[in-house]
Amino acid sequence: MRSAFDRARALAALGAAMLACAGCTHAPCGLTVWAIGSEADALERMVPGFEASHPGSSVCVQELAWSSAQARLLSAVAAGDPPDVAQVGDTDIAMLVTLHALRPERHIADDFFPGALQVTRFDGVSYGVPWYVDTRLLFYRPDILRRAGFDRPARTWNGWLKQMRAVRRILGPGQYALLAPTNEYEFLEVLALQEPAPMLRDGDRYSNFTSTSFQRALSFYKSLYQGHLAPRVDDRQLVNLWWEMARGDFVFYVSGPWNIGEFRRFLPPRDEDLWMTAPMPGPDGPGVSIIGGSDFVVFRASHRVRLAREFIRYMLADEQQVRLYELTGDLPARRGVWRLPPLSTDIKLQAFRSQLERVRPFEAIPEWDEIMDGMRRMAARVAAGDATVRGATARFDRTVDGWLAKRREFLARSRFPAAMPPRGDSLGAKAR
Repeated sequence: MRSAFDRARALAALGAAMLACAGCTHAPCGLTVWAIGSEADALERMVPGFEASHPGSSVCVQELAWSSAQARLLSAVAAGDPPDVAQVGDTDIAMLVTLHALRPERHIADDFFPGALQVTRFDGVSYGVPWYVDTRLLFYRPDILRRAGFDRPARTWNGWLKQMRAVRRILGPGQYALLAPTNEYEFLEVLALQEPAPMLRDGDRYSNFTSTSFQRALSFYKSLYQGHLAPRVDDRQLVNLWWEMARGDFVFYVSGPWNIGEFRRFLPPRDEDLWMTAPMPGPDGPGVSIIGGSDFVVFRASHRVRLAREFIRYMLADEQQVRLYELTGDLPARRGVWRLPPLSTDIKLQAFRSQLERVRPFEAIPEWDEIMDGMRRMAARVAAGDATVRGATARFDRTVDGWLAKRREFLARSRFPAAMPPRGDSLGAKAR
């Protein structure tokens, strides 16, 4: 399997060939912005307000697909013609920083969630501005939980296990306490991040999946399937998870903020009280969760840095953050916006507000998605009883160490820290 660095070089080699489809850098555009999916449509709707407040400016927004966004950005960087501004997923920042493609950023606001800022920093320098955030927590059926004798979800793993076992006893055939699709890695990632030892060690140069911390998380994960608290299914086997939760096929589900809108879209208003949200339980108390979302980045090749930062500042203002939520369901990256309706008045959102204060960033390296996908496959074998926790983690450690070999070579040759460009361009660098 090719490493992330190999893939980056291969994509860069295709840069010239792909440039024709890589951007909207034609003459009429005063500022080029690339965005992904529904967020691109939201930006298109908000751009007229920015142009009206900045007479003489013009902004071109190009929509990228999530599946091809990284390749398009890397190709444009290789060809020397990236956009001025781009929406970048948290997992992609490390790759662009490694390629020295991004300008360091000043803090546009002082009330970002700390976890959202942390994923943009490399060696103490920020290379992005948080735009929106997401995290994972519990969606649950409060009525069934009350029938099992509990007022609210537990705050610890042991307490949660006790609740799930109690719930399982009152459910019927084919019903489970928890839905945790085995083709999704985020739930296990959350459990692992709640443990003290990281999943990688020595500056992210080596795997650490044989640590007691990860083995404890994987053992807890395994117990959910071995104890018949969760079915061993993937999300392709679900007909409609919202209907299935409404009819009581499962009581707990770990997911993100987009599902607030999906529950309301698929279930009638009369079922609004059938589901609720709660923060994640942890090994010994309230648990942390992952921090995700998207950030705005400004490319080093941009000649419109001042306008680019004005654009980002405009999109981070209260009114635009609220509008982004209304258009897409994306959660604001700034705490202050949460004091405004409709965020302040939606009871389902309050658990997300609380959870965002307890998040832990993933290891910000280009190989992370590949590692997490491998972890998912390894964990599925453990959950099915085809491998032991100790044996599976030992084999996976060796596999990940192989994936990280190119990273170790890169760091050994470089005098700069991991994913860190030369420090000649600093936070105080004058925009040109």
